[in-house]
Amino acid sequence: MRLRLAALALALAAAACGSDSRPPESSFTFVPIAGMACADGSGTGIGLSRGSNEVLVFLNGGGACWSQAECGASPGPFGTADLALGQQLLPGTILDRKLAANPFAGFTLVFVPYCTGDVHAGDSVQTYAGTIWRHRGHRNLDAALAWIDANLPHPARVVISGSSAGGFGALLGYDLVRARWPESSGVGAALVDDSGPTFDGTVIDTALRTAWWDAWGLDSTVTPVCPGCRNDLSDVWPTLSKAHPVDLFTLLSTTDDTTIEVFLGLQSSTFTSALGTLAAKIGALPNARTFRVAGVGHGLLASPASYQAGSTPLVAWLDPIAVGTGAFVSVGP
Repeated sequence: MRLRLAALALALAAAACGSDSRPPESSFTFVPIAGMACADGSGTGIGLSRGSNEVLVFLNGGGACWSQAECGASPGPFGTADLALGQQLLPGTILDRKLAANPFAGFTLVFVPYCTGDVHAGDSVQTYAGTIWRHRGHRNLDAALAWIDANLPHPARVVISGSSAGGFGALLGYDLVRARWPESSGVGAALVDDSGPTFDGTVIDTALRTAWWDAWGLDSTVTPVCPGCRNDLSDVWPTLSKAHPVDLFTLLSTTDDTTIEVFLGLQSSTFTSALGTLAAKIGALPNARTFRVAGVGHGLLASPASYQAGSTPLVAWLDPIAVGTGAFVSVGP
């Protein structure tokens, strides 16, 4: 059976300091980018909605594919028509500028489509049942960031986020942000991993992790940044925290995410326990926190106004991540 990650359902989508004087754009425009391609070999690009010189890069979710059993047909293409269709799903999401109290409302919004099946982290070409799959998610993200760097005003802040497969991708590709805009450039940076929990090696089956590494070529993309991640995916959190001590790192999740349970082959009780262990590991870091809310939902950023942990609404909790200052504490059960 092909496993699917329910994603934030958005198929959307100055080389000088200072923000753009124009008001934020209300819609997304498709921008084709050389070097970006879907698994079927078709070219793709980004959805762009211009705002300030603060940038939110959002990685879309979708499916995970690493063998003939999961890969039924190559995803793609993704272009102007797909972006236009997806914009109908914009209201109420984190990419909705009209969402009340949305801390990213004034940001330049960059939507990175997902059509490679590798949680935006792969760099390999495989053949499944005679069908060629180009797992080029890592290259696509790098090309998208390069375009932002070359074509938009010098950012004051870059927040990379994503839901489901996009959450995993934002976390595993965070190093690309800092490679493009190192701390010395004066650019602030942060991560919001929505519904992409990287449990430790005792929770995620060894055979499953090995299949991901082999199919997606993660030894060339993830291992150089996090050598211990092949055996323990949760090691990415302390690795990033130590490498980038001034940045902020966050994980959003429900306590009983049934989509991830199916994806990883976990029982409900195992998921809840493992999430608690991961949250404790993240919370022990000086610059990383978690937002956990009871429930079985998946993809909190698809409807951020719907979630509240205790007395803390998610949109309010995200404000320090967007701004770079303010109270930054873990909340939830």
